Amino acid sequence: MIIDSHVHIFSYPSFRDLSKQIRTMEDAIAFRTRYPDLYNCNLTEAPIDSTDELIADMDKNNIDFALVQARAGHVSNDLVAQAAKRHPTRMVALARIGHDQEAAGYHDDPGPAREQAPAELERALTTLGMLGIGEVFVRALTDKIHPEKIANDLSGVMRVAEKHKVPIQFPTAWSQFPGGLFYGDPVWADEVAGRHPTVPVILTKMGRSIERYFDTVMSVAMRNTNVYLDVVGTNPQHLRFAIDKLGPERIMFGTDWSTTWRWLSVPATLHQIRMKVLDDAKLTQAERKQILWKNAARLFKLDALLDGAQPRQAKHAR
Repeated sequence: MIIDSHVHIFSYPSFRDLSKQIRTMEDAIAFRTRYPDLYNCNLTEAPIDSTDELIADMDKNNIDFALVQARAGHVSNDLVAQAAKRHPTRMVALARIGHDQEAAGYHDDPGPAREQAPAELERALTTLGMLGIGEVFVRALTDKIHPEKIANDLSGVMRVAEKHKVPIQFPTAWSQFPGGLFYGDPVWADEVAGRHPTVPVILTKMGRSIERYFDTVMSVAMRNTNVYLDVVGTNPQHLRFAIDKLGPERIMFGTDWSTTWRWLSVPATLHQIRMKVLDDAKLTQAERKQILWKNAARLFKLDALLDGAQPRQAKHAR
């Protein structure tokens, strides 16, 4: 059984084939500034559903289930919920807020977006039936730089997560998008997690193999037992260290599959690249089981949905 806990869906017509533009990690990082006209299609073109391509990649790599969320740009929670419902035995949807700013650049005044965020999350978690809160790029909701002030500005969003008992994801390290790099060093997340100990806080990307970010991620996680990590972008040494310090019960498998990142690994696949990190970290079978599916199933309360997908699980069981 494998659950991909970190997937971004929807694409744009101009992104149908990025195999020439994105071949390495460095290509992906520089994509926005190297090809600005092509990048800007996520601001000018109507989004298109990419879940059929996702399912094909999942089938190719024996991925049983995925937690999907919007990619950056004008992709609504409604679109994501509808797309996920097309594949009810393979995926469920997570809500996002502020990801339009993530693609276009952050507002000078984050106040209006911050005020609207709790109501949108409430709608997504009830009316749309979403099962958690996907990556929140913090600059979309605050421009504060003191951890306590950041936590104050995130309190409305965190109260919604508390009320519905759902996890929330915060990205770490860099992104390919404009602005907000300051918040990739998640020292502020210590204050957020500490104030909301019943909310599972997932620090995605584990610092992307960068020592200074990884050190902060580990400091926050070791102080707060409600902090979890995913394996996106990490390396075997960091993964092994995190398992030894936190235990395998607080780490989840994820790929960051998206309309741009999926090209990173051709001719191999993004799933194979992430799986090799687990192999090189020399995980035990018990550790693999926790990281590949048990932790995500527990945190996102997927038992009933996974029971419905049992025939496929049996086919691909590990």
